[in-house]
Amino acid sequence: MKKTFIYIMMAALLTACGHRASNGASTDGDFTAVSTSLQTDSIGIEREDSMAIVKVSVQWPTSGSDSLVTAIRRYVCEELQISMVQEGQPEFHYYDDGQKAVQALVDTVYNELTASWEEAKSDGIPTDMTYSCYVKVFKVEETDLYVTYLSNHEGFLGGAHGYASSSYQTFRKRDGLRIGYKTKFNRETEQFERQNQNLFKDPQSPQLAHLIKEGVRSYFQDGEQEVTTDEQLKDMLLNVDNVDSIPLPSSAPSFTKQGLTFVYQQYEIAPYAAGLINFDIPYDKVLPLLTKDAASLVK
Repeated sequence: MKKTFIYIMMAALLTACGHRASNGASTDGDFTAVSTSLQTDSIGIEREDSMAIVKVSVQWPTSGSDSLVTAIRRYVCEELQISMVQEGQPEFHYYDDGQKAVQALVDTVYNELTASWEEAKSDGIPTDMTYSCYVKVFKVEETDLYVTYLSNHEGFLGGAHGYASSSYQTFRKRDGLRIGYKTKFNRETEQFERQNQNLFKDPQSPQLAHLIKEGVRSYFQDGEQEVTTDEQLKDMLLNVDNVDSIPLPSSAPSFTKQGLTFVYQQYEIAPYAAGLINFDIPYDKVLPLLTKDAASLVK
């Protein structure tokens, strides 16, 4: 599996008090809490035979504030824009109907997987294992201030092992604003370039870099590995020259009950065997580093 392909494949407790407005929102200072819950419909479609397995499930927004519903529907559609054979991002299609969005992905990916399986067979490559793609996009947390979704992608396209990616996205509840950033992979530099960054005041700050380093260290220590020194930590990583400047993950950290949750994809900063490096930074530690928009979600 190419590193760049895996990058491409690769993706919450607070209440506010105050005057209750007729639209279901209350204001207190610089933030707005929304009491109306986001309603979703669970949609799942699968297609399977001896050549390919495709299973896709999403929690599709059905009601709530118009801006929030539209923002999350667009996000879900983006997460369903997958091509198993095309490099680069496929053409984006927005769907108002979640069933159509899921069915479109299942049909596209199934056709691509079966074509790849048949091509491998004709080339004499062993095809004793079924090619697969599993996609799940669902709400993991909702408060009066934000909604956080999680997108999981995994599967097998032949080769030594499968692929997997996992990413979060947080939306400000009152207007659907995405808090975080988007990334675009530059093939020439083999680096991710951040766009629309509204999470951190200074993504390059030494304080943030220190929190990231200790978060990565905690991931390996939870696995009972010896990484007490910086040199030991560096030995666990891939393409990281300085553990004091580990880059931000390609998928933006997001808001959860545990704090700001970071997830690094396969091969992003560590070998495949390390898995998806993930950790939480408590809000009391990261709050001073957040932008006003991001900090307004922590009350």
